[in-house]
Amino acid sequence: MRLKLAALIALGVALIVSTYGTLNSTSDEPAHLDSGMEVLQFGTYSYELQHPPLARIAVALGPYLAGLREKTHREVEMEGFMTVYQDGNEILYADGQYWRNLALARLGVLPFFVLLCVVTFAWARRWFAPDAGLWAVALLICTPPILGHAGLATLDLACAATVVTALYALLRWLDEPGARRAACFGAALALACLVKFSSVPFLGACFLVALTGKRPSVRESSIAGCVVFLVLWAGYGFDVGSLELAWGFHPRVDSVLREYPILQPLWDAAITAPLPFPKLLLGLRDVLRHNGLGHASYLLGEYRTTGWWYFFPVVLAVKTPIALLVLAALGGWRLATWQQRLTAAFPLAILLVCLPSQIDLGVRHVLSVFPLLAILASGTLGWGRRFRLPLVLLALTIADSVRSHPDHLAYFNQFAGSHPERILAESDLDWGQDLDRLSRRLHELDAKEVTLKYFGSALLEKAALPTYWDLDARKPAKGWVAISVHYLYLEHAHDGSFDWLKRYTPRERIGKSIDLFYLN
Repeated sequence: MRLKLAALIALGVALIVSTYGTLNSTSDEPAHLDSGMEVLQFGTYSYELQHPPLARIAVALGPYLAGLREKTHREVEMEGFMTVYQDGNEILYADGQYWRNLALARLGVLPFFVLLCVVTFAWARRWFAPDAGLWAVALLICTPPILGHAGLATLDLACAATVVTALYALLRWLDEPGARRAACFGAALALACLVKFSSVPFLGACFLVALTGKRPSVRESSIAGCVVFLVLWAGYGFDVGSLELAWGFHPRVDSVLREYPILQPLWDAAITAPLPFPKLLLGLRDVLRHNGLGHASYLLGEYRTTGWWYFFPVVLAVKTPIALLVLAALGGWRLATWQQRLTAAFPLAILLVCLPSQIDLGVRHVLSVFPLLAILASGTLGWGRRFRLPLVLLALTIADSVRSHPDHLAYFNQFAGSHPERILAESDLDWGQDLDRLSRRLHELDAKEVTLKYFGSALLEKAALPTYWDLDARKPAKGWVAISVHYLYLEHAHDGSFDWLKRYTPRERIGKSIDLFYLN
């Protein structure tokens, strides 16, 4: 059984690594690399606090061990947000070894992928069927969004792995109460929170669902809480600061103090008192601010900054292999134990938490759902001796994965049709991953110059492009014209940008994210 599991994981790793030389760095990879390098090189964490440090350290570890370093150390939080992208790119392009450096950073995500496979296997085997573990892992490594994000130096796959690990530890604790299980759960919970702050509402919602039926003792809960505190504090380097550093967490405090001045001395004492991990508080503050302000996003031809309540249901409907959805639904009809019922309830709880979000950026924010779907689906594959349908659905899931390679990141199922850009146009389709493909294709076409609008953080001057000019949103161009789908659809939906170009049919699509035209 272990050898079979290892073989499946090795296959998944091989599929992931095989994409490294095809897809150039996506928009967020340089920023995560630079932030992790700050911790390893300088022992501080201050550049960009909307995300915790753990997965970023993992991403930076390979380049750091290879001798790559940041040139300067900036000690002020958010000293020019774009600087983390610039400094991250300096690391990626160092010594003229871009592809090697990018691969070293992406390798940092593979341990989280392995962890996710192992936990998925253990979960399905323990609470579904002895052979369900291998089926669950097989389905997981055939899920394009999992493979796509496991191949990037970003945080989303790590978030999914640690969230699922924390949920598994919770079920083990509730199934077999004890101080050791409580401590393991506390450590897993803290690690998830050290990867991405979205873990907090995800796990909070799942815990509420789980604790409606099972309630651990106060003593064991206290042990778990102490472990969470210590591991979180260790993750932030045991730093101590004051609430004053986290000013802005309570934006209405000023008005309250003006109305009740007697509270001023108490507030002054509170904000200057030392407390652990102030940067965690700053990070949570920044996430809350970000969500309050919203983020530019696109769905079904519409642009918004405040999101849609139905964004993530639509995303899952078009980004999940249809056969996997059917298998999971079939598995949901045969839930005999409370562990199985919670396995079905957890993805619903995660989805429910996401509905009011104003940061609607793609399936990467709900990757935690896919391992749970794979576990649910794995139980149905044991019916193969009596019913052929589950095995047919498994074959279709494998075929979908093969069809999407190496573009797992931009995978859409058959519900999306041949024009997924009419549904989504952000990181689910265009995250800046195809610039190198564009360069190679233009050289094949012997193009001497190109007018270009590229969405991404990869450096145009390093991409071996022919002579290039910036594409104007309002002024028509001639000759070779290349534009990222992000601009042609999201920005067009926003303010009509590139309306003149929408009248033409592209000659071809480069990869999955750049349209190439030749205009006379």
